[in-house]
Amino acid sequence: MKLNLIGIIASLLLTSVISAHAENDEDVFSKAQHYTVQIRKAVSIPFGNDKKGTAFGAGFVVDTKRGWIMTNAHVVSRSPARLEVAFFGRKFVPAKKIYVDPFLDLAIISVNEEMQNATAALPELECATLPGVGRTVGTFGHPNGLKFTGTRGIISGHTAKYESEMLQTDAPINPGNSGGPLISLSSGRIVGINTSSMNDSQNSNFAVPMHYACRVLELLREGKDPSPLTCHWLFSSHPTNECNSKLPAA
Repeated sequence: MKLNLIGIIASLLLTSVISAHAENDEDVFSKAQHYTVQIRKAVSIPFGNDKKGTAFGAGFVVDTKRGWIMTNAHVVSRSPARLEVAFFGRKFVPAKKIYVDPFLDLAIISVNEEMQNATAALPELECATLPGVGRTVGTFGHPNGLKFTGTRGIISGHTAKYESEMLQTDAPINPGNSGGPLISLSSGRIVGINTSSMNDSQNSNFAVPMHYACRVLELLREGKDPSPLTCHWLFSSHPTNECNSKLPAA
């Protein structure tokens, strides 16, 4: 009888923990639905590795005052492109490029008119540290046209195999997820920007660490050019404030 009682209590405690975790995950994805956007680009005259035509990706709000949205460089392309952005439940509105960094595969675009009506709170960014292996994370975006979709996994590792340092995750990243947030499901903070997946490998996917993206965002807010050509300390573990190249006037 005593053993049965202990078993019942243990079962109730486990159910409570699982329920609380599920509610937390639901809350994280619910918030992501409001700060994540869908991006549509149309390229008429491509150059480099860009392709002609229309394509879709994701992005997330990082500055409501300026109307800034962070995404991947390959989502908006380096070629001249017509950009449009749609928030959840809203129509597409025009957007423009602010900064494109093909080395980091990072871009900032703006949609000032739409952001004036945005009421969702800004997401918290994990700028200080890289998430450890085993951290539970969620991706949010529009995989294969399935709009505002969340999936989950863990941080599998950190790798520099693809030019710059990347987060490796087994959380699914498919076409349409690129540029969307990789979110820590324990803190709700964005730890990376969903970027790519390894061909023929379902569980090897990659994201740009916010640790680096935050430095770019900080410099842009100061009106400085974060390009690696003008800001050599960007990847230093002990950065100094010596990046003084100014961005050209818009």
